Amino acid sequence: MRELRNEKGLRQEDLAGKINVSQQTISRIENGVNSFPADLVIHLARFFRVSADYILKLSDTRVTEECRIDVERKIERGRDFFLAFEKLSRTNQELVGSLMKQLGEQQKE
Repeated sequence: MRELRNEKGLRQEDLAGKINVSQQTISRIENGVNSFPADLVIHLARFFRVSADYILKLSDTRVTEECRIDVERKIERGRDFFLAFEKLSRTNQELVGSLMKQLGEQQKE
C-alpha cells in the first residue's frame, strides 16, 4: 500500500481522507500493525485501480481485468482521434492542443 500511495504522491493523511479512514489506520496497516478490513481492501483496490489480490500481496499482477478492458476501450476511442490529428499540419495540431487546453480549463469551472 505504501508503494501505491507514494506512486500517486500522496501522504498518509491524503489517502486517509480519500478513503474515509484515519491517518493512524493507514500508518498501522503500512507498518503491519493492523490487518486490512475487507471493506478497506475494496476501497483501496478501487482507488488505486489494482486487484484486491495485489493489495493483499497474494499476486504480483496489479491490473484488474476490468481496468485492462477500460484502458483498451479508451485507447480504441483515442485511436481515431490520434490518426486524424497526425494528418493535420503542425499549426493546426497546435491549435487543437490549445483548444483542448481551454476546454479542459472551462470544464473544471
